[in-house]
Amino acid sequence: MRAEEVAFLEDVRRWRQQCVLVLTRAKPQRPFYNATSRLIEAIDDVAEVVTGDRRTFYQRDASTPGEALPPVKWRTVD
Repeated sequence: MRAEEVAFLEDVRRWRQQCVLVLTRAKPQRPFYNATSRLIEAIDDVAEVVTGDRRTFYQRDASTPGEALPPVKWRTVD
């Protein structure tokens, strides 16, 4: 991926985050809500064209740490 694509995706990611925040406060199915939803869809379309993955900006699922992590020393309280 070229440097300008990386920079563009970072800008688009911030726009998408702002749109998601707007959706949390907007009244569902109202014109502003619908327009913001379409903007998020357009941003996801751009991500798919640039990266090949429409879900580039989606929140990642939680996962457990891998085996490569150093061991953790647990301290118990009596």
